[in-house]
Amino acid sequence: MKWVLVVVVVLAALGVDFGIWWTPFLAGAVIGIVEPRARIAVPIGAGIGLLMWGYPLSVIQLKVGLVPTAQSLAAIMGFGHQGLIPVLLTCVVGLLLGLCGAWLGSAVRTLIQPAISR
Repeated sequence: MKWVLVVVVVLAALGVDFGIWWTPFLAGAVIGIVEPRARIAVPIGAGIGLLMWGYPLSVIQLKVGLVPTAQSLAAIMGFGHQGLIPVLLTCVVGLLLGLCGAWLGSAVRTLIQPAISR
Protein backbone atom coordinates (compact mmCIF):
# COMPACT_ATOMS: atom_id res chain seq x y z
CA MET A 1 0.00 0.00 0.00
CA LYS A 2 2.80 2.43 0.84
CA TRP A 3 4.54 2.13 -2.52
CA VAL A 4 1.21 2.60 -4.31
CA LEU A 5 0.61 5.75 -2.28
CA VAL A 6 4.02 7.15 -3.19
CA VAL A 7 3.59 6.35 -6.90
CA VAL A 8 0.10 7.86 -6.96
CA VAL A 9 1.23 11.06 -5.22
CA VAL A 10 4.16 11.48 -7.62
CA LEU A 11 1.99 10.88 -10.69
CA ALA A 12 -0.71 13.25 -9.41
CA ALA A 13 1.90 15.95 -8.73
CA LEU A 14 3.35 15.55 -12.21
CA GLY A 15 -0.10 15.64 -13.74
CA VAL A 16 -1.08 18.83 -11.93
CA ASP A 17 2.27 20.39 -12.85
CA PHE A 18 1.59 19.68 -16.52
CA GLY A 19 -1.93 21.12 -16.35
CA ILE A 20 -3.89 17.89 -16.02
CA TRP A 21 -6.00 19.22 -13.17
CA TRP A 22 -8.10 16.08 -12.66
CA THR A 23 -5.23 13.74 -11.72
CA PRO A 24 -6.07 13.95 -7.97
CA PHE A 25 -9.41 12.34 -8.85
CA LEU A 26 -7.63 9.42 -10.51
CA ALA A 27 -5.16 9.22 -7.63
CA GLY A 28 -8.03 9.05 -5.15
CA ALA A 29 -9.74 6.37 -7.23
CA VAL A 30 -6.60 4.24 -7.26
CA ILE A 31 -6.23 4.64 -3.48
CA GLY A 32 -9.89 3.71 -3.04
CA ILE A 33 -9.44 0.56 -5.08
CA VAL A 34 -6.16 -0.49 -3.46
CA GLU A 35 -7.08 0.27 0.18
CA PRO A 36 -9.74 -2.18 1.41
CA ARG A 37 -11.03 0.13 4.17
CA ALA A 38 -13.01 3.13 2.93
CA ARG A 39 -12.58 4.98 6.24
CA ILE A 40 -8.84 5.04 5.50
CA ALA A 41 -8.99 5.52 1.72
CA VAL A 42 -11.35 8.52 1.64
CA PRO A 43 -9.32 10.79 3.97
CA ILE A 44 -6.10 9.80 2.16
CA GLY A 45 -7.72 10.66 -1.18
CA ALA A 46 -8.93 13.99 0.18
CA GLY A 47 -5.45 14.76 1.49
CA ILE A 48 -3.88 13.93 -1.87
CA GLY A 49 -6.31 16.27 -3.62
CA LEU A 50 -5.65 19.07 -1.16
CA LEU A 51 -1.89 18.70 -1.42
CA MET A 52 -1.85 18.41 -5.19
CA TRP A 53 -3.89 21.58 -5.68
CA GLY A 54 -2.22 23.47 -2.83
CA TYR A 55 1.29 22.69 -4.05
CA PRO A 56 1.12 24.77 -7.27
CA LEU A 57 -0.40 27.66 -5.34
CA SER A 58 2.47 27.63 -2.86
CA VAL A 59 5.03 27.49 -5.69
CA ILE A 60 3.41 30.48 -7.39
CA GLN A 61 3.34 32.34 -4.08
CA LEU A 62 7.04 31.74 -3.53
CA LYS A 63 8.05 32.67 -7.09
CA VAL A 64 5.97 35.70 -8.01
CA GLY A 65 3.42 36.29 -5.26
CA LEU A 66 -0.20 35.26 -5.36
CA VAL A 67 -1.72 38.15 -3.41
CA PRO A 68 -2.48 40.64 -6.22
CA THR A 69 -4.03 37.98 -8.43
CA ALA A 70 -6.05 36.50 -5.58
CA GLN A 71 -7.29 39.95 -4.52
CA SER A 72 -8.34 40.77 -8.09
CA LEU A 73 -10.17 37.46 -8.40
CA ALA A 74 -11.88 38.03 -5.04
CA ALA A 75 -13.02 41.47 -6.20
CA ILE A 76 -14.45 39.97 -9.39
CA MET A 77 -16.24 37.32 -7.33
CA GLY A 78 -17.76 40.02 -5.11
CA PHE A 79 -15.72 39.42 -1.96
CA GLY A 80 -13.93 42.78 -1.93
CA HIS A 81 -10.17 42.39 -1.74
CA GLN A 82 -10.11 39.28 0.46
CA GLY A 83 -7.60 37.23 -1.50
CA LEU A 84 -7.76 34.27 0.86
CA ILE A 85 -11.23 33.26 -0.34
CA PRO A 86 -10.27 32.25 -3.92
CA VAL A 87 -7.22 30.40 -2.60
CA LEU A 88 -9.34 28.46 -0.09
CA LEU A 89 -11.97 27.69 -2.72
CA THR A 90 -9.26 26.36 -5.02
CA CYS A 91 -7.95 24.09 -2.27
CA VAL A 92 -11.49 22.89 -1.49
CA VAL A 93 -11.98 21.92 -5.14
CA GLY A 94 -8.77 19.86 -5.00
CA LEU A 95 -9.87 18.26 -1.73
CA LEU A 96 -13.25 17.33 -3.20
CA LEU A 97 -11.64 15.87 -6.33
CA GLY A 98 -9.48 13.52 -4.27
CA LEU A 99 -12.31 12.70 -1.87
CA CYS A 100 -14.77 11.85 -4.66
CA GLY A 101 -12.16 9.75 -6.45
CA ALA A 102 -11.41 7.75 -3.31
CA TRP A 103 -15.10 7.29 -2.58
CA LEU A 104 -15.74 6.08 -6.12
CA GLY A 105 -12.74 3.74 -5.96
CA SER A 106 -14.00 2.27 -2.68
CA ALA A 107 -17.47 1.82 -4.13
CA VAL A 108 -16.09 0.07 -7.21
CA ARG A 109 -13.98 -2.16 -4.99
CA THR A 110 -17.08 -3.29 -3.08
CA LEU A 111 -18.83 -4.06 -6.36
CA ILE A 112 -15.93 -6.18 -7.56
CA GLN A 113 -15.25 -7.83 -4.20
CA PRO A 114 -18.46 -8.29 -2.16
CA ALA A 115 -18.37 -7.98 1.62
CA ILE A 116 -18.95 -11.72 2.09
CA SER A 117 -15.67 -12.66 0.38
CA ARG A 118 -13.53 -10.22 2.40
